[in-house]
Amino acid sequence: MIKNTLLALALTAVFSANASAQTETKSESTSATNESSVKVSDMQKPTEKVKDIDDEITDARMRATLGSKSMWSFKSSLAYNGGSLKDPGATVRPAYRTGPDTEALATLSGNVGVNLRLNERDNLSFGTGITIVDPFHGDITKNAEDKTYYGNGKEVARYRVSTPYMGWSRGYKAFGAQMISSMTGSYYTADTTTALGYSYNLSYSQTILANFGTTKWNGGVSFSLSKDFYGNEVTNKGFKADMNSGKVNREEWLVGAYPFMQYSFTDRYSFRTVFGYGEFQRKEDTTGFKQVEPYQSVGLGISVTRDIYLYPNIQFTPKDIRDDRTNVALSTNINLF
Repeated sequence: MIKNTLLALALTAVFSANASAQTETKSESTSATNESSVKVSDMQKPTEKVKDIDDEITDARMRATLGSKSMWSFKSSLAYNGGSLKDPGATVRPAYRTGPDTEALATLSGNVGVNLRLNERDNLSFGTGITIVDPFHGDITKNAEDKTYYGNGKEVARYRVSTPYMGWSRGYKAFGAQMISSMTGSYYTADTTTALGYSYNLSYSQTILANFGTTKWNGGVSFSLSKDFYGNEVTNKGFKADMNSGKVNREEWLVGAYPFMQYSFTDRYSFRTVFGYGEFQRKEDTTGFKQVEPYQSVGLGISVTRDIYLYPNIQFTPKDIRDDRTNVALSTNINLF
């Protein structure tokens, strides 16, 4: 086994050996993957070969969330959070669930890093967050202008590499349902976040997906638990003044249950909707949890390959459906090698 491990590590030094994209047609019962000619499993004895996680996880989005089946690979989850349906290319993203004090700049952001496949079910990933602020306005080689409620028109860095993280995930099947369990620790380093006093975050999530007795409809629920920790001084003057007056406070706990449904048009395209009605937060120096304004996302799931999944969608609050408060977004899971 030690010999096999050393050989696997040697293979990772030459990414070009397994850089061909994995292409796979997905269905509920079968899967076929085109892989590079040199694989870790090819070097192992038949009794030592890693099992295929695709036998247990058949959902396109869940496969892409877990990452590539290679021992080492590039892993990313990126999202574009844009303006409203009324003005999709707007600089400021409307705070459709809360109020103007929490509005944000339009951004292309997410996590990029390296994924290590520990075994057929478990993955360890580590990397950093990246953000491109207001990518479609102004000179992208220069700083952006923060036109949000607390931004006051100040210049902010257009590109940010911040918030390193480490995470573990496990994909498996239990009680006839597909499941993913994951834990992540993140350390806040972005100026806009540390200026509010945030230090680091720990989170846990559990996704459960079951079929509805057909090959077209399925659905499930994702549970999440997140805890923010403070350790930095609040240096944002506007936010600090509102904190002192009791107008706002920092988030400490966030718990949520997010039911979702999917309908498969083809092996590649599916309708997807997420019901964010069961999200609760507790803020610093308070007791009890308060429900966050409900939201719903509706969009199209696109399985480009086994390891690339796109979800263009809109997000709105059912209590106040308006074109100027319905935001546009695109979330992606992209794995290479």
